[in-house]
Amino acid sequence: MSLNEACRRNTLATGLSFVLAIAAIACGGDAAPSGSATPGAMVAAGAPAGTVKPPAAGSSGAASPPRPGVTPPSTATAGRPAPGASAGAGGSAIGSATAGGPAAVGGAGTVASTAGAGGAGVGPAAGSGGAGGSNTGGELPPATGDAPKLPEIMGECPTFMDGGSIMVAGHRRIQIVAGAAGKGGPLLFAWHGTGGSASGALRQIPQGVQREIVEAGGIIAAFNGSDSSGAEGDCSGTGAHNIADFKAADQIAACAVKNHGIDARRIYATGCSAGGLQSGCMAYERSSYLAAAAPNSGGIVGRRQWQDMSSPAIFTMHGSQSGDVVIVAFADTSRTLDMAAKDHGSFVVNCNHNGGHCAASSDLHTAAWEFMKAHPFGTKAANSPWASGIPSGVPEYCEIF
Repeated sequence: MSLNEACRRNTLATGLSFVLAIAAIACGGDAAPSGSATPGAMVAAGAPAGTVKPPAAGSSGAASPPRPGVTPPSTATAGRPAPGASAGAGGSAIGSATAGGPAAVGGAGTVASTAGAGGAGVGPAAGSGGAGGSNTGGELPPATGDAPKLPEIMGECPTFMDGGSIMVAGHRRIQIVAGAAGKGGPLLFAWHGTGGSASGALRQIPQGVQREIVEAGGIIAAFNGSDSSGAEGDCSGTGAHNIADFKAADQIAACAVKNHGIDARRIYATGCSAGGLQSGCMAYERSSYLAAAAPNSGGIVGRRQWQDMSSPAIFTMHGSQSGDVVIVAFADTSRTLDMAAKDHGSFVVNCNHNGGHCAASSDLHTAAWEFMKAHPFGTKAANSPWASGIPSGVPEYCEIF
């Protein structure tokens, strides 16, 4: 019996109210993405279909021309995944977005090599590539707008050791994948589904993507929700993670920028099921420094108040209206986040793979990573490098929202 089925039967048997029943959203589990045995490797030549490789900034070599932002299903090219049916009408768009004022996030550093008092300095400016930065996807586009507002470092910073685990802000066993310090790499937060684990969250990320992050001197921080000490409620109703976990993320982000040389404009989040809802929630709750989020069968259950006026880019992955359902339809929760983020000024891409729960393929996860890389903090919707069309190689069912 699958985790999703077991969770669904248990929920029906206990007769929980709808709010508690949403706990069954949990059932993302630890399954690796479809096709993960052959991850979309980030290589300069011979990249498989589904691997995005935009040209380096200033490069004279032209990449394949982008396709239109909204690609009709009938235009799928040979060898591409068949496009999924559009999500049914009637998606839940709860209320209207309320843009909160800038949040107080402690003593933020400035865009310089030195930090402000008590705060973390912002790393290499996006577009510079940073010493030893990613060498497989081209240089990042220059970021525009305000710099991220990093939280103040509270207490002792953890040591980011590849393969190790850390305890931060009362949250134990946060699993770390890390490259060499001082290279201006990215930071990716990974959140698992209910009943899952940090190792399961890592298995959702293709090996080619993990290698690229490590080689760029980046960090992946995967949370074990059961080890949280927080008691501030959660974003999904499942109890898989806690809103207080974002305090641990704050400390990781600030310390990673200060001590590991992470580029503060390249901080991202992803996750599946309850972890997809957590990463969507993080876009709201930490818009002051999160550059982009890529929820897989996630999104947001209902609109929230944004932390500040910053607009993280959003890349949602979900299945069909009837197939990607565990109490709620994740096509709806994805669309709720998409609509709210677009209203807030974010650049948004929606990918309906037309499959089941947390069934995004390795190619789609790789495309999600390329999207996040292409949208460092401060990238305005109108200035997105994807605004004129989704790059060739991204699954054809992905559309600009």
